[in-house]
Amino acid sequence: MIGENSLIIAYLSAPKERFFGVLLQLHPSGLIMRGLNLESFNTWIVEVNQGKRGSAISTFFFPWRRVEKLILDEERDGVESLSETFSRRTGKDVLNLLLD
Repeated sequence: MIGENSLIIAYLSAPKERFFGVLLQLHPSGLIMRGLNLESFNTWIVEVNQGKRGSAISTFFFPWRRVEKLILDEERDGVESLSETFSRRTGKDVLNLLLD
């Protein structure tokens, strides 16, 4: 179930974008999450391995009119989740970094 502090992937429209991060709040007018554009995910891993926090991490508000769907970041059919990929490649917990 998707709720506060869930790791999610948000699919957005106008423009089409995908964001990965932690859901902070579901609000009647939209959602608030802390994370990054999925296109920056591998760069973030490199930055964390270099001892940086990650320049692409921000807190976002997306109005419901832009949200196409929300997907829980979880392993499916043997394919690891983004959070598992992050942990394997950095040795760090993604949720702790996003909430810090």
